Amino acid sequence: MYTILLVDDEDEVRRSIKELTPWEEYGFSVIGEASNGMEALDALEETIPDVIITDIKMPYLDGISFIEEVRRNRSTSVDVIILSGYDEFTFAQTAMRLNVSEYVLKPVSVDSMREVLRRTKVRLDEDRAKVSDSRKLESFYRDAIEVYKEKFLVSLITPTRKQDETVIREKAKEYGVPLSASLYTVAIIDLPTETLSSLAAAELIDEATENDRSIIPFLYENQLVLIFTSDMQAESYSLFAKQINHSLTLLQARLQHYFSKSFNMGIGEIVTERKSLPESYRSALEALNYTQIYPEQHIISISDVETIDNAHADKFGDQKTELVMAIKFGNQEDTRNAVHSFFQGITETPNVQNTVINILSIISEICSSYGKNVATLLEDEDLFLALSHANSLSRSETLMTKLAMKANESAEGARENSHIKFVENAKKIIKENYKNPVFGLDQVTDEISVSPAYFSTTFKKETGKSFVQYLTNVRLEKAKELLKNTDAKTYEIAEKVGFSEPNYFSFIFKKNIGLSPSQYRAKNR
Repeated sequence: MYTILLVDDEDEVRRSIKELTPWEEYGFSVIGEASNGMEALDALEETIPDVIITDIKMPYLDGISFIEEVRRNRSTSVDVIILSGYDEFTFAQTAMRLNVSEYVLKPVSVDSMREVLRRTKVRLDEDRAKVSDSRKLESFYRDAIEVYKEKFLVSLITPTRKQDETVIREKAKEYGVPLSASLYTVAIIDLPTETLSSLAAAELIDEATENDRSIIPFLYENQLVLIFTSDMQAESYSLFAKQINHSLTLLQARLQHYFSKSFNMGIGEIVTERKSLPESYRSALEALNYTQIYPEQHIISISDVETIDNAHADKFGDQKTELVMAIKFGNQEDTRNAVHSFFQGITETPNVQNTVINILSIISEICSSYGKNVATLLEDEDLFLALSHANSLSRSETLMTKLAMKANESAEGARENSHIKFVENAKKIIKENYKNPVFGLDQVTDEISVSPAYFSTTFKKETGKSFVQYLTNVRLEKAKELLKNTDAKTYEIAEKVGFSEPNYFSFIFKKNIGLSPSQYRAKNR
């Protein structure tokens, strides 16, 4: 079933199109409506539909400006159908430039909408069929994957023995890889386990980035790795991070269009040297792990969340990594199993003691990262006394399991507190800046240093409202106060609460409050 957002400022037109068109017969469902471009952009904060049907002539933000914004910042692949009462060549020209699929003149009959839907479904089906065309994918696998270039790129993100810089520069030049940048970041996209789907996704992203030399995509361990480069100076970290998030958001929309599902993406730390790419890659993997903890969030930057300390990860191998991941990201059962794996196969007392020391060290490191002391985990019980009584394999495992599970509870609490703290900070920033008509999501996320995608998901989860809804509510509550307590004119109040367009303020006020500003004032005086 394909999804549709219907945008038209005429309520009667919108209602008749929605009610009279046999959407399901052609495999469509209307998931949202909007009466102008600004409302439609707010709706797109929540989800990107497969198809947008929009009028051109609308108040506040017309259809052309709306589509331009969609193409620039939301999705380059969503199918757009224009409904218009104007049969003008200039409109058709603009529509072609914006990759609009259909240009339909009003009034729209049921038969014409049937025909539009039939053609649209054919286009969408063909788009999705591309990713299952095995012959094309096999050809892509054979011709597009340049084995030696891929090996070279993999060597850049994996810690290896010291490589000769001259050789690296020569290979980079040969393969067209820009390695003279000022800033680098690694991002990872988790691909489907099925080979053809994985290759199809990689091909789609390769096509989308082929004209952007600052993005270097390649396959590695069933994941698509992207090295982002920039010539910006180190003080431009936040701008570089924004560009990365914007690029991945567009790629996500492209993948969603073809696969009808979201892909998990992790963004590593920004580094200033090519030699530090392995660190950025490791942190991107960590960020990707967080998508398992927050399944509603598909793009996570390591800067959005706490960083796992991997400084000694190799010392105890996979067991330490498993335990760290279980305590910091998993549940109680995951933690219990991870501790148990440390004790499996141990029979000699010295090995039991060494295992206890190793696990205690891991738990202590994690507690320190949360500002806690491992000795306080047992609350009323003395840790050192408990350790002295742990003189057998079973007692040692029981004690370490108890400590690890307590640390897991602390980690979960810290994550929740972190969310609550930055959401409360965001609310404070909104209250301080709501009067500014250009104040929006970017300003908040810049100030609290998290990505827009991560912020939006967490903010809605904690408040029950999207950022746009919350900001609108704050502005309207202030407007209600001014209407009740002052004689300021409507356009003055609109300006005071952050609306640059008085008519749009009146429209939003009536839509949310049920009364026009003047009616509200009269009723509450």
